[in-house]
Amino acid sequence: MLDILIIMNNYFHDVATAVLIAAAAIMWALERQARAGGPADARVLARAYPLLTRFAQGALVWIVLGGIPRVIFFNTHDLGALRGDLVPAIIVKHIVEVAAVVLGVLLWRRVKRQIEAAASA
Repeated sequence: MLDILIIMNNYFHDVATAVLIAAAAIMWALERQARAGGPADARVLARAYPLLTRFAQGALVWIVLGGIPRVIFFNTHDLGALRGDLVPAIIVKHIVEVAAVVLGVLLWRRVKRQIEAAASA
């Protein structure tokens, strides 16, 4: 039973990563439309912002919490069980992922400022 729970955690950890990327991609696309478009596009962005933010925050929480057992059981239930020489690739993957999160935070802050500026105008 523990094996099944660990494997399910690993799967949902990957799904959370996909949700985070999808939320950022949608936010980026809506922000570009709002910048290029008119007030209606800015309202769409403002309406979507809270929901996309909740999705991103939930995904980040699951990535961190789900990552704990994933690290603990990496050598028995993940790629480490198949190949022990993947550590450099995993390090690079995490560097890219951290950079993506930092860029996402910057995007979210820019969008928030844009929404606040449009609301006060």
